[in-house]
Amino acid sequence: MKDNKIYDDEIIIIGGSEWEHGKETSSADKKWKIAAIAMCACLVLTAGFFVGKHAFYSRQFPKSRPDKEIVAQLSMKMPGKPGVHFSTASAMGVALKIYRLSGLCAHFADTVPDISSQDVHLVTRSADYRIKNDERAIIGDFIQDGKVLSKSNWRAGFMAISDGNAQIGVSRSNSVRKHVLKNEGSFFRQLAIVSAGTRCDKQYILKGKVTRCAYARDEAGQLHFIETVNPETLYGFADALIEYGFVDAVYVTGGTQPDLFYRDADGTPHGTYTDDKPHKLVVWTSR
Repeated sequence: MKDNKIYDDEIIIIGGSEWEHGKETSSADKKWKIAAIAMCACLVLTAGFFVGKHAFYSRQFPKSRPDKEIVAQLSMKMPGKPGVHFSTASAMGVALKIYRLSGLCAHFADTVPDISSQDVHLVTRSADYRIKNDERAIIGDFIQDGKVLSKSNWRAGFMAISDGNAQIGVSRSNSVRKHVLKNEGSFFRQLAIVSAGTRCDKQYILKGKVTRCAYARDEAGQLHFIETVNPETLYGFADALIEYGFVDAVYVTGGTQPDLFYRDADGTPHGTYTDDKPHKLVVWTSR
């Protein structure tokens, strides 16, 4: 009688030689796995790119101060009696004209205001531009009264204005810009000259010697407008600003004016304002 028992050393194939367990779903599983791996790889590469970009930018110059601090100070009015306090100084062999601002508010303008008005205390240029197709094309981020006119954050220096309150800083972050846009304020970017008391050499795309202008902030947070008396390099200008005691400085295009208009705290006007080019302006007024 035949033994019908199955022993361990016997091989039994069920379903024929072509059948494999799980073959019905393996193809779909492989596609999902490949897609998941590709997605993860893209995320890792993207994250690595932004981390690397941030690290590269961070090595170019130190961030002047936290964005949260700048945003918080945009809610504070400039202290002091409204006016501009003029003085001269020399640092590192560079002769400077220094205009210290107090008690003023700022806004952007496309045309020169009536400087005979007792409310107008200072008028300066702001962003740089190029002429493209017979029209002015602003270089760098520019927001005017909540309207975006240009976008680019390579130029790390900026001025932000919210409800007339102005602050300068050095950062490529968009946090301050977003705050200004949300509050229908104004914002422009320019070359960073000094950040946290350090020269911003990587921003110096302008060569040679010409007269220079900048908005600068001292350690106490006081805002100034600075002009050089003579043509200077950006390196020489930056060294003079640092030597004088400014911790942040943001370039202003166009060079100095022979007789810049300003109104002092007594209400007395000095100089005039003439500009034959279509610059965007920063106008400082009493509230």
